[in-house]
Amino acid sequence: MIGRKSVSKHHQYRRVWIYVPTKVAEDSNFPFKVGDPCFVAIDIERKQLIIKTMSREKATKEGWRAKATPLD
Repeated sequence: MIGRKSVSKHHQYRRVWIYVPTKVAEDSNFPFKVGDPCFVAIDIERKQLIIKTMSREKATKEGWRAKATPLD
């Protein structure tokens, strides 16, 4: 996990990024692609972060908007 401070409209807040190693992200079994929506939840009792794939249709209904995500 990587944390950093960000500033937006004169307000400072903290961002947390979760790094996925390249070997994991490029594995054929890895279920996510850059730019695809996903559902993120926290299971407090088990102390787990849960990330699940989500269809674009369902994500759009939840307010998600696709954005260009260049890898370069």
